[in-house]
Amino acid sequence: MSKSYVTTTVETKTTTEVVVDEPRIPIQKWGSDHWSTFAYVETLCVDHGGMPDIRRMRCDQDLHPQFSHAGCDSGKKYPTRYKGGELADHDDWSCMDDCELVGLVENKGTGLHRVYKLTALGKLVAGQLRSHKMNGGNFASFTPTI
Repeated sequence: MSKSYVTTTVETKTTTEVVVDEPRIPIQKWGSDHWSTFAYVETLCVDHGGMPDIRRMRCDQDLHPQFSHAGCDSGKKYPTRYKGGELADHDDWSCMDDCELVGLVENKGTGLHRVYKLTALGKLVAGQLRSHKMNGGNFASFTPTI
């Protein structure tokens, strides 16, 4: 099973070691899959209490068997597209893990029953994304200014 993040060790003046989890794809390189998933969850936060419908999420059942559904049992895998390429072993749930790691959302539910809430930063970025889309941009070309 592949992690959707990398662990970095950082030395500081007050401690010898701090472990920081970072997304495998930096936010500046996120493409259509990250941003369309984030936009979907933002809509859920506004209209549906923040709970995703697993049937609408791209799921790799090897990565996230707890979210497996009829649409992902064909054995086909779809990589995450980002600016500069594709990442295998990364699905929409991994994209949301990345959103959580960079502080755009919080999971207020559990690991099995996720319920998302946008953070203040998430609301700011969601507004920028909506503005970008209203001005004719697409998910793949969006880069937030944070």
